Amino acid sequence: MHAELEALMRLQTIDGETAQLRAEIAALPKRLAALEANLQAEKTAVEQAVKALKDEEALRRRMESDLKDQQQKIAKFRKQMSSVKTNEQYRAFQHEIEFAETEIRKIEDRELESMERTEQLEQKRKAAESELKDSTRAVEIEKEDARAASAEQQKRLEELTRRRGEERAAVPEELLTVYDRVAGGRGTGVAYAQGQRCLGCHIGLRPQMWNQIRAGEVLTCESCGRLLFYDASREPQPEAEPEKPKRGRRAPEAGVE
Repeated sequence: MHAELEALMRLQTIDGETAQLRAEIAALPKRLAALEANLQAEKTAVEQAVKALKDEEALRRRMESDLKDQQQKIAKFRKQMSSVKTNEQYRAFQHEIEFAETEIRKIEDRELESMERTEQLEQKRKAAESELKDSTRAVEIEKEDARAASAEQQKRLEELTRRRGEERAAVPEELLTVYDRVAGGRGTGVAYAQGQRCLGCHIGLRPQMWNQIRAGEVLTCESCGRLLFYDASREPQPEAEPEKPKRGRRAPEAGVE
């Protein structure tokens, strides 16, 4: 077992942990950004609900104004009816009054519909505000946890970087060159050789190469290019053969001397 290959195996473990840690560090701002985006969407929902309520209130004010206009028309027509001189004029005023009364009923119906919409919008606004309040609290907790996690991750990253430098210093430059090249393309640069196979790509090794690796030579897989690391302790041990039962001495038959 070569000390430099052992160092490379430790280096590979460190590089794997480092890559995972960097991915977690990179994912944290994205997660916070997604939470902020959801929070903004909920704020927008509250704003839209408030705006819709104001629009309904404005609509009812206009309907109230229209209602007063129609009521004033009716009062005016009734007053003018007292001075008409012909039945035709009387019927004309009566027709105008009926038309205004019809408009009043329509306005009142629309007011009722608006009041129902307002009630629904008020419920929607309250629900949106409650959800926004809960989400805001959750985001603040998430941010606090993220700050603590980020500090811990940076500390861990510094430790891994230090250990990585130590392990690389224990490996010859020519092996580091092979390791860096293969790991850059395949993710790992060292693989166990076991059962006459490279466990990195699971391709079989030639018998001569297998023997050389077991003898301690540093070789690369002809298929994937990874440096091959042999550890006899990882080889499956042959199962022990079951012990054969011992044959006992045959007892003499009765009557036989």
